[in-house]
Amino acid sequence: MRRSRPAVLGISLALALGSGLGGAALGPSMAATSAVAGQRSVPAVMAVEQVGDDAIVQHYQQLGGSASFLGTPVGSAYDIAGGRAQDYTGGTIYWSPGTGAHEVHGAIGGHYRDLGGPAGFLGFPLTDEATTPGAAGRYNNFAGGSIYFSTATGAHEVHGAIGGQYLALGGPAGFLGFPLTDEATTPRAAGRYNNFAGGSIYFSTATGAHEVHGAIGGHYLALGGPAGFLGFPLTDEATTPGAGGRYNDFAGGSIYFSPGTGANEVHGAIRGQYLTLGGPASVLGFPMTDETGTPDGVGRYNHFSGSNAGSSIYWSPATGAHEVYGAIRAQWVALGWERSRLGYPTSGEYGITGGRRSDFQHGSILWHAASGRTEVIYTSVPSSLLGVDLERIPTTQKVVALTFDAGANDAGLRSILGTLAANGVPGTFFLTGNWVNQFPSDPALIYNAGNRIGNHSMTHPDFTTLTDAQIAAEISGAQRTIEAAGGDPLPFFRFPFGARDSRTIADVNGAGYAAVRWTVDTLGWQGTMNGTRGPDFIVQRVMASAQPGEIVLMHLGSNPDDGSTLDAAALPQVISQLRAAGYGFVTLDAALG
Repeated sequence: MRRSRPAVLGISLALALGSGLGGAALGPSMAATSAVAGQRSVPAVMAVEQVGDDAIVQHYQQLGGSASFLGTPVGSAYDIAGGRAQDYTGGTIYWSPGTGAHEVHGAIGGHYRDLGGPAGFLGFPLTDEATTPGAAGRYNNFAGGSIYFSTATGAHEVHGAIGGQYLALGGPAGFLGFPLTDEATTPRAAGRYNNFAGGSIYFSTATGAHEVHGAIGGHYLALGGPAGFLGFPLTDEATTPGAGGRYNDFAGGSIYFSPGTGANEVHGAIRGQYLTLGGPASVLGFPMTDETGTPDGVGRYNHFSGSNAGSSIYWSPATGAHEVYGAIRAQWVALGWERSRLGYPTSGEYGITGGRRSDFQHGSILWHAASGRTEVIYTSVPSSLLGVDLERIPTTQKVVALTFDAGANDAGLRSILGTLAANGVPGTFFLTGNWVNQFPSDPALIYNAGNRIGNHSMTHPDFTTLTDAQIAAEISGAQRTIEAAGGDPLPFFRFPFGARDSRTIADVNGAGYAAVRWTVDTLGWQGTMNGTRGPDFIVQRVMASAQPGEIVLMHLGSNPDDGSTLDAAALPQVISQLRAAGYGFVTLDAALG
């Protein structure tokens, strides 16, 4: 009886397996096999060849034989990499016991052969060439990967972890599209990559396989790709939580993108602070720059889009990374950034009573919500102000500093503030801690009007009678109390009663303050002296001592005996006559240089 081709194929395969190729059921015992192994090796190989050849012929016929795209056979079937192959005018059919028979042809077939065919890392084909689902192209799957083809991109292979990630992202039908390259070694970095029409996938042992594309991908390459400081990607591109943008994390940092800012990187300590603050969803928004060296050559910074493009993080080896934004940043910018007297930020912005504050290497900037104004506090005391109780601002310019001590009550405060504001004149107010506790809303009236505050001790004692520890407690107690009210008294201190010596001046300097006395005391605090003094007495004393850098001492409170506030009453004339004499007005900040 004549057998059909499938029957012959089955018998041939059974004979092959029974001859030592894995078919224990049809084979003899191990001992018998060993005895005749040499006699059967040739027939076994021939049987396998026949199985492969039969499978190839059968598949050829299934594809349409000589009328198909494969055309007519070229030569005979041949051994290859443990399997069999038959060439045709239009392609090749490959067979192995593990994969069966599948054709490869055209550009994919040519590239397959270039990569070593079945003997290469791709191994034998698992499929015939087929149309890529959802995309205008073709592909073959192989034991070790796939080759994809499109008219625009040509034929390229994808395999391993990159191939797995590519398929997880949708393969050719996904946003990456068709491959533009075979998998290759990343230049100057220990990893692998494939480029695709819509991006790239990078792989390293430590990071796995992740894609990078679009504006982020372009910026990543501009920064050196895997060989740059960012290293290999740790994530695919993803949506930024809580913000309308995109990002990729990398081994050495992150790149963020938004339509308004483009793609920019953040890394290192600046990135750490940025993420701590909430990243793009925070007040800082998206980065507007890469990390960049500061003009002074010491630190680094990133600018961000938040607060109307008015936010930054600055880093230096001495200060670490801190954010600065909004009105405080605008004031710092106006002063000259990190090259200003303030230096680098040493804190982020934080809340204070009635406003916000950022600290810097040599001072602070306060923002007062009620007035919307910023106040610059310099904490560095020049060496020229150490060891002295300053009686005059060292200058040749015709300027005067009006200063006001508070300790008793606030009877004259509102009149004084009104006069200063009406004339556009700033003042410096020395407050005791007890006075602030007694009139807790008054400090805000002073600093919101654009005036400076100084430290006048906590309880107004004679410092020459105190120990060093008691002096430190008086100074720090007043400082904490004033700060709790939203102000900052640094770096000016005035001794109660003007009582001081070299020891107490050194203690004040050690606490971070410059001691400030006066050029002239108006003596307004003494009152009318039974009606013998009035505002003219105050004006005469001030004008008699008028000189460049004059420091005028006045008081806020009323005289306890007659209730007079002569300093407040005389102030309009004091300002008018000094101006008539050609003088302008400054705060004690002018003494800092």
